[in-house]
Amino acid sequence: MQDTGIRDRMNKKKYLDRKILFSCLLHFSIGFEMGGFQAVLRTMAEFFSLERIDSGFLVSAQYVGIILMPALIGRIADRVGKKRTLVVFMLVFSIGAFIVGVSSWLGIAVLGLLFIGSGYGVAESVSTALLGDHYKENADRYINLSQAFLCIGAVAAPLVSSLTFFLWRWVFLSSSAVCLVSLVLLLSETGFAKVMHTSDALLLDKSLIQSNLFRLFFITMLLYVGMENGFGYVVETYFYDSFRSSWGAYAISLYWSAMALSRLLSSTVSSNLYVQLKIRFTAITLVYIVLALSTSPVLSLILCALIGFSFGPIWSFIMALAIRNYPEKTASVTGLISSGCGLGGVLFPILMQLVPLGKGFVLLAAAALAAGVCIVFAARQDRAMLYIAKN
Repeated sequence: MQDTGIRDRMNKKKYLDRKILFSCLLHFSIGFEMGGFQAVLRTMAEFFSLERIDSGFLVSAQYVGIILMPALIGRIADRVGKKRTLVVFMLVFSIGAFIVGVSSWLGIAVLGLLFIGSGYGVAESVSTALLGDHYKENADRYINLSQAFLCIGAVAAPLVSSLTFFLWRWVFLSSSAVCLVSLVLLLSETGFAKVMHTSDALLLDKSLIQSNLFRLFFITMLLYVGMENGFGYVVETYFYDSFRSSWGAYAISLYWSAMALSRLLSSTVSSNLYVQLKIRFTAITLVYIVLALSTSPVLSLILCALIGFSFGPIWSFIMALAIRNYPEKTASVTGLISSGCGLGGVLFPILMQLVPLGKGFVLLAAAALAAGVCIVFAARQDRAMLYIAKN
């Protein structure tokens, strides 16, 4: 009994150490920029004299970095060290956010957004790999905790930016400052486990690309982030067009808040990740179908919260499974999967614009079903690989 009490106290301390505080602050700064950018995009477009359709150019500038850099840099991080790589790209993110925050020229702002995307993508993926290296079997809990703070940042930024005295520039300057604070915590922490991969291949690990299990993780993550972004970018339009209601803003806040709560709850318990993923993708499929049929704004508002809660730990669970199966290539794995996140995040909002709104939710239901099927096959592949390893 005494040993159990000591272990419980040690587990509680883990949530308070600099490793966790650094990661939570980093993800809060990323979430604050992400949610804040969406909230001030129209204001930014007006400042730079862009038409509404041209404002997508600003979003694209950020996503170029998110898609390309994690895949390219993850391999290098495994070779030269994840902490070193993280320090560099946290600085890239912070500098990029500062540039956007002080820029008066469109070209400079686009350059800053490219920096933000590059720093965002690499910092998120490499910090996840770093947590995976250090916490091993409990990695999903701490990754979930970090991701919960990303959600909190994404909720906080639109609320803060709605204040009359808050300028759009402050979204980026605030994100830059919080990221620098988390960087100080990272630099002061010397206890991270050092796991380095020494393959001769520099940028591309063919063994990963050829692995069926990795491909299933990659496709599942692409579908998941595609669903997340595809849903997030149409919610406000959905409520206005379907119900002539301004509840879209409340729906987005409920969606992110429910996701944050789900991630926080998942960070406190351990469970079978494959079973959890199957249950969540099944639930998401059903909720999207009901949302496509809904004729009530109240019901739709509740469904938006259910979608956020069901999404909750999916990102963290997929990353944790990938890290667990490729322990010597964690940054390569998380980097490539993060690039899949970027691809899904770009493709699905475009697809949602090409189909009628109701059918768009059916499309997302189909994506959730496909992701669930991928997880079924991934679980079988994982068991087969474990059986071969034991024999």
